[in-house]
Amino acid sequence: MNMNPNNDIAVRVEKLEKKFGDFTAVDRISFEVKKGEIFGFLGPNGAGKSTTIRMLCGILTPTSGIGNVSGYDINRQQELIKQNIGYMSQKFSLYEDLTVEENIDFYSGIYKVPKKVRKAREDWIIKMAGIEAFRSHLTGTLSGGWKQRLALGCALIHEPKIIFLDEPTSGIDPIARNNFWKLIKEMAKQGVTVFVTTHYMDEAQNCDRLAFIYRGDIIAIGTPEGLKAECMKEDVLRISVPNPEEWIEKLEKLESVKEVALFGTVLHGIVKDGRQATPAITKLFAQEGIKDYSIEKIKASLEDVFVSLIEFYDEAGGFCGLRPS
Repeated sequence: MNMNPNNDIAVRVEKLEKKFGDFTAVDRISFEVKKGEIFGFLGPNGAGKSTTIRMLCGILTPTSGIGNVSGYDINRQQELIKQNIGYMSQKFSLYEDLTVEENIDFYSGIYKVPKKVRKAREDWIIKMAGIEAFRSHLTGTLSGGWKQRLALGCALIHEPKIIFLDEPTSGIDPIARNNFWKLIKEMAKQGVTVFVTTHYMDEAQNCDRLAFIYRGDIIAIGTPEGLKAECMKEDVLRISVPNPEEWIEKLEKLESVKEVALFGTVLHGIVKDGRQATPAITKLFAQEGIKDYSIEKIKASLEDVFVSLIEFYDEAGGFCGLRPS
């Protein structure tokens, strides 16, 4: 990867690595994030998402590798990075014993927002976050969703061109999550680059591009639809059966079935060929005396893709799908 400056690139890293003793949390990853895009960094807990984002934000020093964020070197210019980005951690970090306005004013000072524009910026944040009715409320009395909106506003108070969101919707309800993503999309329309980590696969559809990380290694990069098309060669069957969790191991023993995962109250089976797997599953249910079931072929979800990629990675130990540019 060429590390020369590029006006269209907000984040660029090459062979980025972070070790903690003998443990490799991030394993020589490379990728780019374009200016103005929503870039999703997806993976299960412990995959290396937060460690990566902390290196990019100048909080952790890489063990090896090179990169830059908004033109600043992640190894040598960490303080400049901190001054020129917005960062929102997965844990709520505002002061709960201060009012909404007092928190915004405090962060205006932290980010050295000029006093002559501070009032206008604070008013914009409150309007953008939709928290006009809570201006004088103690932050600790707000619901989780409103707290996240306030935290996002405080991270934007100094008008950064790139913002890092680390698991921003963790622990809030689905409606609040949806409203939060509306704010993220609006920011991107205004030219802000959004780098967001999440383990919610349904949220990934909101991203322009995605990187899947697993065991510290990037295993695929691409658009949501591109990943589905390029990385999912198998068929996906939606299997509805009583006590679905009891059937996972039995179904995986069938030669035509590669992987089975529980999706709510149904199962998704990743199979080599749906035309071959369906009769085999039907036969198994008949042998077990099960009559109340249904099997249908469905379009793969991003979670199906990720399950398939993990299986491929564990078996082959390699990258699958659209490679970083």
